[in-house]
Amino acid sequence: MTITDNTDDLNTIWTELEVAGYTAGSLPDLDSAVAEVESKLHRGTLSTTTSPLLADVQRWIVRAKQELMQTKSYTFARRYAYAQISVGDYRLALPPDYNGGEIKVKDQTNDRSLKSWPSGRFDLKYPDADAEDNNEPMVFCIKNKELWISPPSNASVRLEIDYERSGDDNNPEDLSFLPEIERFRCCDYAIYEACEALEQWDKAKWYFSKWQGGLGRSVSANARRRWAELNFRAISLFEENAVRNYQPRNRGL
Repeated sequence: MTITDNTDDLNTIWTELEVAGYTAGSLPDLDSAVAEVESKLHRGTLSTTTSPLLADVQRWIVRAKQELMQTKSYTFARRYAYAQISVGDYRLALPPDYNGGEIKVKDQTNDRSLKSWPSGRFDLKYPDADAEDNNEPMVFCIKNKELWISPPSNASVRLEIDYERSGDDNNPEDLSFLPEIERFRCCDYAIYEACEALEQWDKAKWYFSKWQGGLGRSVSANARRRWAELNFRAISLFEENAVRNYQPRNRGL
């Protein structure tokens, strides 16, 4: 998959790295998710003339995916991509689904991880990036939706990034990075929106409750994974409190 972002005069092409994916299951893509919604609405095949519209249901599924991405620390929320930069490059557009969270940058050509600097420190040290001599990139900073490196590259270099994504994919049909249970939860949200649009208030309320319950179970399951990764020991009192606050309490989970 190619991720392209045209920001002003920038045209950086990021190519997603191949990683082990989840089983396609019965909901491998957006079309199958729409079919799941259709089966619950009992209104036949959705189209450009039905109520709700096919485009509406597709949009609601994508919105559910984006809401899932706002829940931090999901193991499936990270993306890995690379771009080939040329001599003199120091400013790159980030992928459109970068959400401002944690990001790691590696110069794969020279086998070196770049150090992350705050943008203020970066600007103080390198007020005019064009004036810097080309060399192997050493540090980087994030300025809004742009990745700045210094020194500017002195060769064709492959940069790899590891970052938190927002769900704003260039290809909205991509559900493959979600575990299948999360795809079903996206369908629950779309059914809620559809029922609300059809003024089926009781059904809408039931599916909204189902969506919220599923989202809560996702958060709790994620917290348990984090707690296990710490070997059930917190690094600090603050971390212990934060983790324990997300543990399920008598919810039968």
